[in-house]
Amino acid sequence: MSLTSDSQPVVVPVTIAIESNDVTMPIQSPRVAVVSEDAELSEACARVLRQEGYSVHTAAHSGHALLACLEGGPVDFLIAELAMNEGSGPALARRMRRYSPNLRAIFIARPGTTAESDGVLVRPFTRDDLLKRLELVPNDAGHELPDPSTYF
Repeated sequence: MSLTSDSQPVVVPVTIAIESNDVTMPIQSPRVAVVSEDAELSEACARVLRQEGYSVHTAAHSGHALLACLEGGPVDFLIAELAMNEGSGPALARRMRRYSPNLRAIFIARPGTTAESDGVLVRPFTRDDLLKRLELVPNDAGHELPDPSTYF
């Protein structure tokens, strides 16, 4: 804004207030794929994880889990059986990491298996065991995954 005084322009500073609505972006829950041929185990894990705020997809077959990863976007965590009829959890993790490079994986082993890796959870396990393992599982993308044949 300018005014004239004795033929000289006078500049008066003007403050304009602009209202802004803060837009809060929703925080996306970490995505977890639980893959097991044991439907009770999958559902129990999913229930615990959902209660803790995770977004969970369950699958009975590694192919279904991979398809869900392709359709739904990157997955943060994979919880899968160490050995499955159609393959292994580590093989599935390698395939899923093509689309979710920061995927962290936990493998569930059958009773009597000796866990030689932080990424292996031996059945039976508790809710707390699952949550603690999920919290501690390293981001081992690019590192060697366990070989299921060494556990039997």
